Amino acid sequence: MKDDQWLVIGTDQRMVTCCTMLVERGYNCQHVATNQYTDQLGECIERLSPKHIVFPVLQMAGTIPPALLVEGTRLYTGVASEEWLKPFKDAGLDTYSYVKEESFIWQNARLTAEAFIYEYYARVKRQLAGNFFRVAGFGKVGKMTAHTLAALGADVTVVARSVTQRSEAAALGYQTEQLTADFDMTEGNLVNTIPAKWLTARSTPGLHIFDLASAPGCLKEPLSPEYYTVLLGLPGKHFPIDAAAVLTDTVEGMSRK
Repeated sequence: MKDDQWLVIGTDQRMVTCCTMLVERGYNCQHVATNQYTDQLGECIERLSPKHIVFPVLQMAGTIPPALLVEGTRLYTGVASEEWLKPFKDAGLDTYSYVKEESFIWQNARLTAEAFIYEYYARVKRQLAGNFFRVAGFGKVGKMTAHTLAALGADVTVVARSVTQRSEAAALGYQTEQLTADFDMTEGNLVNTIPAKWLTARSTPGLHIFDLASAPGCLKEPLSPEYYTVLLGLPGKHFPIDAAAVLTDTVEGMSRK
């Protein structure tokens, strides 16, 4: 397996570091710094004939012509639509989504929560202890964010539609609120982890919404950046080495299955 040629694609620093880590672990690996298909990338693939290709975390623009790939090539993808994956699947190539692996999701959620704390300190310049936070959603990112905030002394309330999520949050010691169609808040901090437009908010002093969810964000209507901050890709932005280690461990583990 280690004799196979690997190719890592992407401009994100974690992709560069992922390639370096694979080399340090004894793999033959090259890196191409692009987030879209180019003639240069195509030439590199023809020259190397990689058996393992790691794609960027976000779906790259364009796609590699399946005819350039040798039989048995294994593709490790980040966020990718079925439409984008279809040419590979039609060609009989194996595709594996590392962003759907449990180990990747949990470790990435932990890094996201810690990076959010960094962003909060830098932007708000307030301590966490004693301050009130609502965390919307209690999936993996929501759980890790609530845990990190509470561990640093914040007053945390979990907001969710699901009875299961609210019950779990309550069992862990958090206050809970039901997320309803007319949910409103005028002050405090809201950390959103729900990837849907569910909130209508008013610009009022003392209110700040931090959005950690992927598009389209939580707001039904636009809000001034003074009150609404979108924070995406935090692990790669603040902890590229740690995020790369999570990615490397994940794709290496997938390659061995």
